[in-house]
Amino acid sequence: MNQGLPDQTSTNQDTFIDQLAAAFGRRGLRLPALIALEAGSPLAFLGGQLLWLAEPALSLMMDRETIRQTARLLEDPAAVAALVNRLEADTP
Repeated sequence: MNQGLPDQTSTNQDTFIDQLAAAFGRRGLRLPALIALEAGSPLAFLGGQLLWLAEPALSLMMDRETIRQTARLLEDPAAVAALVNRLEADTP
């Protein structure tokens, strides 16, 4: 039973999308990220699956939870669209 509480998964995903968009902005990669997400949107699910496959090796260089959140984001077309919208909103 939800009891009026926000969905924790969507709240975490929204926060992760905001953090990801901010990281792209800080590094000056907002436009390349937009181009890659728009052009590669049909392959985003496959990218998420590849992240799951590569997680053991990637976890030697990155935080495991970041890898998992990124994989979940890429597997969800609505989340990819939300990231694109967030990046477009921040583009000057």
